[in-house]
Amino acid sequence: MPSEEIQALTTKIELLNRKIAREKAAKKAAEALLEEKSRELYSAKQLVEDSLVNVKEESKQGIALLHFKTYLESILLDYNQLFLQKPISNILLQRLLDDLIGIENIRASRIRFKSPTEENKYDTFIAGDKSLIQQVSTANQILNWSEDRQQIKLLIKTSNSVLGSLTLVIESPHSWQNTIEKQLLLFCDMISAAQRRQELLENTIKEKLRAESSEQSTRDFVAMINHELRTPLNGLLGSAELMLDTTLSSYQQQLLNTMHQSGELLRVIINDLLDLSKMSAGMLQIVEVDFAPAKLCQMIFDIFKQRTEEFGLTFTFNVQQHIPQMLLGDPDRIKQILVNLIGNALKFTQQGEIKVDITWEQQQLHFNVQDTGCGIPEGKIATLFEPFTQVNNSSNRSFEGTGLGLAICKQLVDEMNGTISLSSILGEGSSFKVSLPLKCSQKTAIDIDQPQVEYPIEKLTVLVVEDSKVNQMLIEMILSKFRITPTIANDGQEAINYLADNNVDIVFMDCRMPVVDGFEATSILREQGYTKPIIALTASTTSVETEQCYQCGMDEIISKPYQQDDIKTALIKWGQILDTTRGC
Repeated sequence: MPSEEIQALTTKIELLNRKIAREKAAKKAAEALLEEKSRELYSAKQLVEDSLVNVKEESKQGIALLHFKTYLESILLDYNQLFLQKPISNILLQRLLDDLIGIENIRASRIRFKSPTEENKYDTFIAGDKSLIQQVSTANQILNWSEDRQQIKLLIKTSNSVLGSLTLVIESPHSWQNTIEKQLLLFCDMISAAQRRQELLENTIKEKLRAESSEQSTRDFVAMINHELRTPLNGLLGSAELMLDTTLSSYQQQLLNTMHQSGELLRVIINDLLDLSKMSAGMLQIVEVDFAPAKLCQMIFDIFKQRTEEFGLTFTFNVQQHIPQMLLGDPDRIKQILVNLIGNALKFTQQGEIKVDITWEQQQLHFNVQDTGCGIPEGKIATLFEPFTQVNNSSNRSFEGTGLGLAICKQLVDEMNGTISLSSILGEGSSFKVSLPLKCSQKTAIDIDQPQVEYPIEKLTVLVVEDSKVNQMLIEMILSKFRITPTIANDGQEAINYLADNNVDIVFMDCRMPVVDGFEATSILREQGYTKPIIALTASTTSVETEQCYQCGMDEIISKPYQQDDIKTALIKWGQILDTTRGC
């Protein structure tokens, strides 16, 4: 074989050997890489398996925590509803603890709560294994864990005091701690809120009872003071009226006029004070009846015509022609407003004119009372409708009075849903404007000039039931002027006994008397079948006592201090009714 061929073959063999060596090296490197990757894959597999175990464990704990939280929220919701419906009680607190230990992780529970009956004492309620509960000092902290983190104690507080504490023994991972704290703080807030609601309710009930007691005391006081003031005033004014019909010297006449004027002034003051008391006690009553405004205006004009002439004043009283003949309202209270306003103008007007305009516009009755008096400083106008307020309250003031008239006018106008306003210029005069919304009545107006019906009242037999000797004498003297001699009973029991054997046409019955009062006596008589008229003689003007008069069976009320005309009018009215009933 030629040397060139051998050389070429040798070269090829060397190349093949190097290729084989390279392939062996590559195979060896590939095997090493494969072995390394296998180890990495095994490690990754182990890591995944370990992670899966951890995830499963964490998921299990999360589900357990979720169940624990759900149970607590369910109990919280139930007891929130219960505490809204019922006050906190020992039974409810014990039930709450029993429900809490029904949760798997809670081993024991305890509540210490302020005793409702003994001050500075706490009642203790426990559920579960009480031996597991350790003594943990909270040091006035809202919550505190035991060292092993298996027991938590929380304070139940209000803004001002500690009501008690809630303690739970819980077997749970430390990771639950934040959730447990939040949920149990809600329980403490719920109990605290329930206690605050209960205290608020109890205080409200106490205040209600106190207010009712105060209101009843005020009612009793008003009724009592009505009787105690009006009864002697009835004797004073009644006696003065009777004395006017006797022969008197000029000196006696002067004294009698002074006594009568003083009595009338005292009556006005008493009426104002009692009206204010009734308004403060919520006893003011506005009664809607049919009345003729023309008749009311004529009455007001007659009251003040002579008085203004005596003071040398011009009294102008203008009544619009288009005012309805009949209106629906409270004529006595409307009269009271007008009398107060005109009387106030008369008191503060030394010279000039008092002018009253009464009109009807937009379904409202309007009064405008103007005077040329001293006027009111601008700074005093805002407070003039407040009780006991006058332009000058000092002891050396020129004009006497209680300062109640305008306050009463304001409250009466408010009760009738009206308005009252004042404009005044110091040194020139004042103007009061009142507007009252009233309804028109369909009834026909009665002629105001119609004379009183003549009726032979002397034929009537009368029983007077009255405990006051002064008032007995007074009504006896009034009736004697009508040629009637009444029978007198000192109390309700005497009246019942007398009427059991005797018959009378009309009974005048005082309301407040010893032994048996007028209310009870009337009720007994009506139950026994007595049907004749019983007329109340009462010193009270409260709506409560007025209603009581009619409820017990009385037919009419005459308020003290009464006058001869009051008695005469009642006798004529009920005498005619008796005649009609008897078919005369």
